[in-house]
Amino acid sequence: MSENDRILVGVDGGEGGRAAIRYAAAEAGLDDADLWLIHATLSEPADVVHPYPWLSQDSRHSGMEVLRKAADEAATYVGADHVSGTLLEGRVVHGLVHAAAKARLVVLGDDRRHGLEHIVTGSITHRVAGHAPVPVVVVPTGWSAEDPARRVLVAIKDCESSAGLIAQGLRHAADRDAELVVLHAWQLDTVYDDMTLGHLDVTGFESAARHALEEGLGRARSKVPHASGVDVRIEVRHGQPARVIADAAADADLLVICRRLHSFPLGRLGSTGRALMRESRCPVEIQPPVPDVITVEDLVLEHEGRIEKAEEAPAL
Repeated sequence: MSENDRILVGVDGGEGGRAAIRYAAAEAGLDDADLWLIHATLSEPADVVHPYPWLSQDSRHSGMEVLRKAADEAATYVGADHVSGTLLEGRVVHGLVHAAAKARLVVLGDDRRHGLEHIVTGSITHRVAGHAPVPVVVVPTGWSAEDPARRVLVAIKDCESSAGLIAQGLRHAADRDAELVVLHAWQLDTVYDDMTLGHLDVTGFESAARHALEEGLGRARSKVPHASGVDVRIEVRHGQPARVIADAAADADLLVICRRLHSFPLGRLGSTGRALMRESRCPVEIQPPVPDVITVEDLVLEHEGRIEKAEEAPAL
């Protein structure tokens, strides 16, 4: 197995890390993947002499003990041959993001219990999820794989470019023998949202959004043939997006969202994404910007300064 097929699991000795191990083990069971446990400890830069060197040594010993206990627990799920561990010393977020390039998925436990630290430094999970080159799953501390709801929720912001993210949702739903719910939650960017709605054709707006999502679903299905049997439900709801999505995810096994497409090349995690990572009761998968699925019929070419729709190749 290629090292890039590994699932990276961030462990810190807390309950969030244990939840992350349980989730990653369930994911590894789908394709016999390996688990790569990483514990990151803060340290001084290499060119700085630590004023209390024994503290650094104690930190290293403590980190190795965290890794050993995590590896023992992970081995009970996937077997010791499928578990490896690494102790990172240095900047935690930088180390995890750099290591993520050598994995196909990053799984982290939520870090809500470290409130004061993150007022000062910012959430580790938010920053890793906002910069990693691969999908990142944040698992609530109390998550359990028992009694699954058999439901995957994909939250869509841009209905016109939804096919790529819907395709990811189809894959997850097929793997879990679950239904897929595709949700677009919207609210006007104005404090006068309710007043403005009375002057708009809301029915027409929501019908257009639903139509765009149905087209996106059609393109996504063409790219995920093994998910042809997945039942899909499309919903368009008005309301504060983070709240609408969090409520909908309360009875889901997984919520899939995407970083914003701008901020090339890896996108940006917006306020809604950060709120969902904090509030969701189910695991949240944050995808790097997912390219839309483009078919030959949709392809547009530039020819001599003009934009032309591609023509179908003649039959042979």
